[in-house]
Amino acid sequence: MIKAGGILAIIAGLLGLLAGVVTLLMGGLGEAFSSDRAGLAIGMGWGGILFSLLVLVYGAISFAKPRAGATGLALSALAGIVLGGLLVAVLMVLTLVAAVMIWLGRNKTDDPHPTIAVKHWRGMVLAAIVPVLAAVLVGGKVFGAKDGASSSASASAAPLAVGQTAHSDHFDVTVRAVHILQSLGQGIAQEVAPPGTIFAVFEVVVRCIDKTSRTYMPGDLLIELDGKALKFDRSEIIFGLDSPIGSINPMTEKTGYIVFKIPTAAAKLPLRWIPARGFGKVQFALNVQTLAAAPLTSAAAPLTAPDPQLDAAVATSGATKLTGRYVEGNGSSVELRQSTSGQWEFALAVVSANGNTGDVEGALSVNGNMFTYRNAEFDCVLTFRTNSNSIEVAQAGTCGFGMNVIADGTYRKQVGR
Repeated sequence: MIKAGGILAIIAGLLGLLAGVVTLLMGGLGEAFSSDRAGLAIGMGWGGILFSLLVLVYGAISFAKPRAGATGLALSALAGIVLGGLLVAVLMVLTLVAAVMIWLGRNKTDDPHPTIAVKHWRGMVLAAIVPVLAAVLVGGKVFGAKDGASSSASASAAPLAVGQTAHSDHFDVTVRAVHILQSLGQGIAQEVAPPGTIFAVFEVVVRCIDKTSRTYMPGDLLIELDGKALKFDRSEIIFGLDSPIGSINPMTEKTGYIVFKIPTAAAKLPLRWIPARGFGKVQFALNVQTLAAAPLTSAAAPLTAPDPQLDAAVATSGATKLTGRYVEGNGSSVELRQSTSGQWEFALAVVSANGNTGDVEGALSVNGNMFTYRNAEFDCVLTFRTNSNSIEVAQAGTCGFGMNVIADGTYRKQVGR
């Protein structure tokens, strides 16, 4: 039974090492995305690795010293269950089973002489010291991470207003202004909110204060409407509108807009925005009453009116970013250009997998971020939907192209064009 228990302990220790590495990787991923529980996961990941190594050591010792091995295994397993994370905890249960097997299988014919008994107890005490010290070390790391997260949240429980700055371990975030708008941009870059909805636009400055690059997320917008607590955690991608979302290098900042699409009925309700992961319970309290009196760091238009400066910035930026040549993986390409009169034109060259080709060019009609070309003579309708650095092309009809030549696909803008 001692041999079987030792083998089971070694297997559990090896699998525990793998589980500890997985927990550590999950913590690292959470830290990259500024998760407020990343430090806890990293602490448990290291704990799982440490206690799994101890299980391997005591599993090997148990073959020669069953009592000491079983004692070390039991204490290492208990510490791993508490401080090693969920994956490691499952394997530590197997370790406890192995410890029981070794203890029950210990040599029943041990010499009862007092000197021998004292040696057994000394071995067990020595075997217990290392798991206890490891548990104290890892416990300080794990529970320290919990306390740090909770104290950070409680210290910033008071809601912030426009013009104030929220602080976390990785970012400083300042809300410069808030706009409630029915549409964003002008002309080709105009984005109109669907019926029954409106845009809540947050102008923010995000500064990475960490030693490494961090990925900033849009955060959560909280609104209470008709007695229901609503959470909006998906931001809108608006063509040509700068955004702070994404990777930010250390000690640098991004200024831009975070846009949420919300019900029109919520336009004048109090808004609460949690900047992003890692801020705990930090919130910006934003509503019509506080916005009027809040210290703004940039000019903001009335809440229910368009913002000309914001629209002009989108339109100019959009036209500049759209112009250029876009290519698809198989060699097809499309070029967008704007004439002196402001008319948008295109030139499309398509190549099929077997080498057949087709090309067409002409003027485009514009609706928001969608361009359309129609030619009844050649049975052709082409739709170009623009994204940040690419164009989605959809073809209806033959368009006079060669056999099996289809323009459908994603065309990505060439660098420097």
